[in-house]
Amino acid sequence: MKKTSMYSLILLNTLAIFTLLGCGNGSSETLTNENDKNKEGIEVVLEKTFHAPDKVLLSKLYDSDNATIINQDEQSSTSSIQEKENDFDQYIKENYGEYFTDYGFEKFFITSGEGYRYSDEADKANYTLVPESIRIVQDEKNEQRYEFDVTVKYTDEKNEEGTRVLNGRVEMDEGKIDSLNINDDEGLLKEMMSNP
Repeated sequence: MKKTSMYSLILLNTLAIFTLLGCGNGSSETLTNENDKNKEGIEVVLEKTFHAPDKVLLSKLYDSDNATIINQDEQSSTSSIQEKENDFDQYIKENYGEYFTDYGFEKFFITSGEGYRYSDEADKANYTLVPESIRIVQDEKNEQRYEFDVTVKYTDEKNEEGTRVLNGRVEMDEGKIDSLNINDDEGLLKEMMSNP
């Protein structure tokens, strides 16, 4: 009888431990889902950025109707930029806006031009870029930081194919990209820029 009671007690303790562990997993599952959502957003942006050239984006970028207009006040020596949203602004906001903070969006597209640089240079050099695989890893010490590697297959102007691995870092803020930096592209951008 004592053996049965002891086995029952061990079984109950084991079940209690599994139940507690199960509850713990439920709370970390939320964190995992958030991280997965972050990774999904980063992947979408990387996919769009390195699938180049984006002819629609470039046509809107270089459309003279989308140029920023600077008004010069004849009475004073100050000038102001006309605040008017154009087709290019609308296009990038519709396709990328939901993934970025305001700061991250401004930096990626306006300040650095990183968001369209590969498309622009691929178009000028007559290259085609297609992401083959994307690997995103969360930093162990900072859950808002991610490192990425993108294997890009390219076809150059001579119809020769090759691959390059591009890597960089993403900083997140409340589920949105606050900073996306491409640290190394194995010379791909330089190669396209030097191609006449």
